[in-house]
Amino acid sequence: MIKVEIFRKNGSIVGYKANGHSGYSEQGSDIICSAISTSLQMTLAGIQEVLKLEPKFKMNNGFLDVDLRNISQNKFTEINILTETMVLFLEELTKQYPKYIRLVEKEEK
Repeated sequence: MIKVEIFRKNGSIVGYKANGHSGYSEQGSDIICSAISTSLQMTLAGIQEVLKLEPKFKMNNGFLDVDLRNISQNKFTEINILTETMVLFLEELTKQYPKYIRLVEKEEK
């Protein structure tokens, strides 16, 4: 199962993390892992390449951790368009494949 965590502060997404493999199919041909990975990495690429921002992130096999807390608050309107769209996609994917994805949202104080 893939666990995706969304971290929010005052309603805005300030980070996201994913870990694991879905187990839907063998590694390398797993459509669920592929869809999640694409969504998370496309969001990160949009933040980096389109918005020209530099979030902190770590990535390796089956793991991605993106921290947006170092980005100035005035950029969060633009970031939220990307991250909220990502969350909508993950929510739909979770509805379709609930045995393979665990989506958790956490509000920070």
